[in-house]
Amino acid sequence: MYQVKVLDFAGPMEKLLELIEAKKLDITRISLAEVTADFLKYIHSLTKTDKTQTGAEDFSVSQRSVGVSPRLVGVSPRVLADFLVVASQLILIKSKAILPDVELSEEEEESIQDLERRLELYQKVRPMFFRMKQFWSEGGQSFSREMLSSVSPVFYPSQNASTGKLHSALKSILDSLGSFFLETEKIERQLFTLEEKIKELFDKISNGISRFSQAVGKKSKGEVIVMFLALLHLLCDRVLKVKQVSVFEEIEIERISRK
Repeated sequence: MYQVKVLDFAGPMEKLLELIEAKKLDITRISLAEVTADFLKYIHSLTKTDKTQTGAEDFSVSQRSVGVSPRLVGVSPRVLADFLVVASQLILIKSKAILPDVELSEEEEESIQDLERRLELYQKVRPMFFRMKQFWSEGGQSFSREMLSSVSPVFYPSQNASTGKLHSALKSILDSLGSFFLETEKIERQLFTLEEKIKELFDKISNGISRFSQAVGKKSKGEVIVMFLALLHLLCDRVLKVKQVSVFEEIEIERISRK
């Protein structure tokens, strides 16, 4: 079975930044285009099969027939897929550099811009990786005492502590927590039917009210909606007729007399 030996492995962002800095370039589309070939060569080194384990020059037909395939050592398919994604973006940039007249789609432009942003961000945070690694490798930064399971926890109150002070402190904490909760107001739910509002509206019109705003008065929003439905119902039954000069103007109501 073939194997791959990879020395000094680096991730796609790390390797790409390494290639750019080796040429002393800034992170631009031009520099990305220049290092495309080197990046693809590095990917090729990740996928290069090692024949020293079997001594075979070619992957034999008999091995293929039994389902044996070359195996990558030290590089998982998922990591390799990350490299291929970056490689596809670099090839796109390289193609645009060679053929300036080629129009890229909006999605392709966003993909290239995303690569540039990620690379710039990685360049900024990379020094912190080394600092953190150095910090943890030095050791002796903190000390802790092992938990003694055989010893019961003990509370050592202050000399001037008292029940009254503890009660006062607890009350102060609970009072301060009240500011984190929104005040709620209980709203009483009103129940009314369309039939009730039809009768109410009809009675008001019969008593001389001629405007819808007068009929609803200061009722709630929900009740105004039901009153309007009652008005439409009476219109369909040809009990009332209405007039409105323009949108949002007053609705004039008139009762239709029955002969």
